[in-house]
Order: sequence, then structure tokens, then C-alpha cells
Amino acid sequence: MLLFWVLGAYVLTRSPRGAISLTAVGAQFATALYLLGQGMLANAETFDEWLPWARNLTWGAHLAQLLWFWLTILLLREQRSSRARAYLRYVGYPLAALITVATLVFGAAIYVDDLLHVWSGVQPSPPGLDSYSRFFLPNGPLFFGFVALLLVSTLAAFVNVWVAWRVAETAERRRRFGWLLLSAAFFIAGADGLGIFNWSAGSMLPTPLGHFLLAAAMVVMAWNVAAYSLLFKGQVVRTDFFYLLTALILVCVLYAAVLLTFGPSYSFQLLNVTAVVLSVAILSHALIDLGRRVLDRVFFGGDVRRLRDNLASVLQTAARTQDFDALLVEAHNEIDEVSADRLRDLTEQALRRLNNPAALGRNELASRIPVTLDGSTRAALGRGLQDVTPLERAQAMRSVLISGIERLKPLDGDTGPESPAALQYYILREEYLQGLLNKQIMVRHSISEGTFNRNRRQAIAMLAEELDRQEQLASREKMAAFGSSVASSGG
Repeated sequence: MLLFWVLGAYVLTRSPRGAISLTAVGAQFATALYLLGQGMLANAETFDEWLPWARNLTWGAHLAQLLWFWLTILLLREQRSSRARAYLRYVGYPLAALITVATLVFGAAIYVDDLLHVWSGVQPSPPGLDSYSRFFLPNGPLFFGFVALLLVSTLAAFVNVWVAWRVAETAERRRRFGWLLLSAAFFIAGADGLGIFNWSAGSMLPTPLGHFLLAAAMVVMAWNVAAYSLLFKGQVVRTDFFYLLTALILVCVLYAAVLLTFGPSYSFQLLNVTAVVLSVAILSHALIDLGRRVLDRVFFGGDVRRLRDNLASVLQTAARTQDFDALLVEAHNEIDEVSADRLRDLTEQALRRLNNPAALGRNELASRIPVTLDGSTRAALGRGLQDVTPLERAQAMRSVLISGIERLKPLDGDTGPESPAALQYYILREEYLQGLLNKQIMVRHSISEGTFNRNRRQAIAMLAEELDRQEQLASREKMAAFGSSVASSGG
């Protein structure tokens, strides 16, 4: 059970989130829940302890086989071959609909009278019956149909993977589908063996062996689905796979040690707590990143969220890439993009406060263009930025912004008054300098609201980029002047 939680957590945290990876995770977690119930009922000593675990989590087996089949459909759907599309249209999708409806019917039958299992006929396991539970659950009239459904769905999933393997476009995809064929074979042996074993009352496959085959199928599936999902972002590194598994296993060992050390002597209730706590421990550690993103939306703005997400992605990629230099370049580019977006937002905030000196003087844009502001105050007042009043600081900021807007004005004769370049200049000038309403500007230039918003965004981005370049040039000139003065003093 713990292995299935860990494998599901691996796919969830290491694959790009999409239909394929989430379906694989669902299959893993559904199997984990089913095995949780099986493990607990195997240790139950009384009927009252046995019944809730036997009945409440049996649906996990139904959902796991359905999601495994749908996973193979989704993998096949991604192939661009005309043969794959024809197969899905005439075979895959109709069969998927049939299997889905049948699974829902049999899943509901678990809790409807004694249709699938004869809950009213539970009795102690007869002597000589190869069972790991102290209680025997007779099969209902629909159980043979469920076994047939298992056989059809697992064989059909094998065929789906085989078709995908045949039409795979690249050698790497073909190799992944080859491994998934092995996983499908394990599913057939494990799931069908367990179904036939339960139907024939112990004459087919021992339950522990069936669970082992399912575990082998899930291991192969988890590894290759994660690798398949990352084909366009770099291959899964084997070290990272075992790193995550080892980390989560150590978490389980730590929690189990605490429970065993400080808990009472063994009891079925202690086993309940241990199994549930270990499951929650794996999920809580695996979902830290998802939880962080949810909390980020509550506490941080969009620019901070984007930076944290980008850096977290880079850190995660670092464990899977062998081209570390390219990763550093990517991290640098991500930070530059976030920085540019932040500067654009600050520029827009300053423009909105252009005619409000008190608010403009406190705007954070001043911290991004200190050298430019210092030069502006020296030119206008003969004093540096550190020696001016807040009002003079706001006036310097306003002067810099107005100068930037005026530099956006196209040269006379180079462009028409309604061209994008001219329109962007007029939008900034009329909205922020003249204080016209948006509707007035749209009527004046005969443009739609969408055109107005698009050109305003582009104009603000251009102004922010201009302010950034101006700050860089001013900084270089200041450093050059400082170097010249130092050299002169030394001479």
C-alpha cells in the first residue's frame, strides 16, 4: 500500500500535470486505497473490525482497472497516426464507454444488497482455504460478470498499448510503450489472477502473488508514464526516481518509529492509526508544492507567485538534467522575465499616480531607476536625490515619466496618426497626462475597447523597457565618470 502511495506521489510531483499523468496518479491512489482495505481486513480479528475495511474500500479495485484502461486510451490518443485515430474511433472509444458504464454498475453493486458480494453470508474462513483473512466473503450473482469485465478491460488495455507501440513516431516513445506492454502483461496476470482466484474460491492465484504482480505493473507504469510526460523537457534521471522514493520511505520509517516508540502495545486500533498516518505523511510531503501554490495565491501577488513557481521548477529540474549550464541560463532568463514584468507593473502604478504627488513620491518605481532620478534632480535643482524633499522627488519622477512618454512619439512624417506607434503614444498622453476617460479616448480615435487595452499594455511595456535602458545607460555613464575621476586623482 505504501509503495502505491509513493509511486503516485512520484508521478504527481515529477510529471507535467495533464490528463495522462493525473490518470496514472488516480490509478496508483485507487490501488493504494484498495490495498489499504485489504491490508487492514487481513489483520482484523473480529467481524466488526473486518467489515468497514472490506466494504468501504473495495471500489478502489474497480476504479484502478478503469483508470488504467483510460490511461492507455489517452496515450494512444496522443499518437498522430491515422491508424491510431481509426482504431480509437471504431474500437477504443466505444469500448471505453462500455467499460466505464460496466465499472460504474459493478461499483454500485458493491453496496446494493448482495449482488456482487454476499455481505449477509460472511463467515469465518473454512479450514484449508488459502486465505489471508479470518473471514470468508461469498461471491454474489454478478461476481462472474465483474471477473469478465476485468479480463476484457486488461486485455483491451494491452491491445491499446500494443497499437501505440506499433505507431509510435520516435524510438524513445516506442521504447516507453514497450515497457508499458510489460506493465499491461503484469496487470493481466495480477488483476485477472486475483479476480479468478476470488471467483474460484482459491484455486487460481495466491493473493500475495497477485498483489506482487500488481505492484510490478504499477512500478513499470509509474516510471514510464513520468518519462513519457517529460520527453519534451528532458529525460527522467534514474537518480531522481530513487531519490524521491528513498525520501518518502525515510518519512514513513520516521513516522512508524515514533508511533511504535510512543504508542501502546499492538492492537488493531494502533494498526489503523499507523496505516492512515503513514498514508497522510506520504501525501502531505508529496503535495507540499501544490499546497505552497495555493497559499501563495492567498498571501502573494502575481509577480511573487510567478518567481516562486519558476524557481521551484528550476530546482526540480536540476535533479533531472545533465546540462547544468543550460539550466543556469534558463533560471537567469526566468528571473529577467519576472523582473521585466515587475518593472512594467510599477510603471503602470506610477502612471496612474502621475497627478498625485504624494502617492507618486512613494511609488516603488523610484527604487528601480535611482540613477535616472538622481540625474533629473541634479539637472533641475542642482542637488542629488538624497538632498531633495519628497515633493521634489515626486516632481522628478513625474518629469522622467513625461519625458519617457514624449520619447514614444513617432517622428513627424514617419507614421500616420492612427498607426499603432502613434496610437500608443496618444493613449498614454491623453489618459495619464490629460486625464481623459477611456471611453473618450476610444471615441476620439474610433477604436474598440479591445484595441485600446491592447495598445495601452504595449505602450506601458515599451515605456518600462525605455526606463530600464535609460537607467542602465545612466549607471554606465556614472561608473565611467567615477573611474575617470579616480584615475585623475591617482595621476
